[in-house]
Amino acid sequence: MTDKMMMTYITNLESDFVTEGGIKERMTAARLGYRADKKEELVAAKQEIATLKAEIQRLNTIIAQLKEENSRLTK
Repeated sequence: MTDKMMMTYITNLESDFVTEGGIKERMTAARLGYRADKKEELVAAKQEIATLKAEIQRLNTIIAQLKEENSRLTK
């Protein structure tokens, strides 16, 4: 009975190793996944910065127009 259980356990370990890889492979996959996530976050942050810069420029244009209009009305 013990031999049967041990053989089943070993077979399962072999199967897990083939499908999931060893510890080094899993560690490498985890590192690469982490780096990919950080790269996506960086790209999203850069896009957000560009959008915010465009919004700042638009608002500065509106402020300049309002100042000009205000100076004409106060004359």
